[in-house]
Amino acid sequence: MAKRLFLLHVGPDPVDLRAMTATLAHGDVAVPDVAADVLVHAGIEIRRSHKAAGLKRKQVEGSWAKVCRRARKAKADCFVSVPAFFDATSEQVALALDGLAGSKVVLVVTSGFDVEPPAAWLAEVRQDRVHVLPSHLSDEQLAAQVARIALMEEERRLDKRLAKVSGRRRQVDRGLAA
Repeated sequence: MAKRLFLLHVGPDPVDLRAMTATLAHGDVAVPDVAADVLVHAGIEIRRSHKAAGLKRKQVEGSWAKVCRRARKAKADCFVSVPAFFDATSEQVALALDGLAGSKVVLVVTSGFDVEPPAAWLAEVRQDRVHVLPSHLSDEQLAAQVARIALMEEERRLDKRLAKVSGRRRQVDRGLAA
């Protein structure tokens, strides 16, 4: 079975996920069933900035794990936006990606050409799975771009599968001809 896509938007600007769900559905992309404050807490947890946010560690502990569990339960490709991840260090990026083991992570950055994409994320995510989009997209436009990215990834997966099946068919044909 193919790995599910986890399309992770790291900002730097926040987006309204609920306004994007209808457009994301065109690309068969779901949004995990978590409240917006859980996503905020997930960003705080991974960045370890709970004191600066005026929270106790136990208030944010497990938020990212909850997001990851809900994404797995969705049984579909998922889109999550955590703008707080934009300034994460390489250790924090590795911690965030650990929770996504078993998923194919696709990074979506809306820094455009105004701000340099985060180097820590670029170092950890494969280059062909990083998509930098213009910075001033509306939520609807971003959702359309994310759905397009999901469909491109699905096309790439199917092309690889087709090449594999074609190779097997050629081996069978050669065996029958011999």
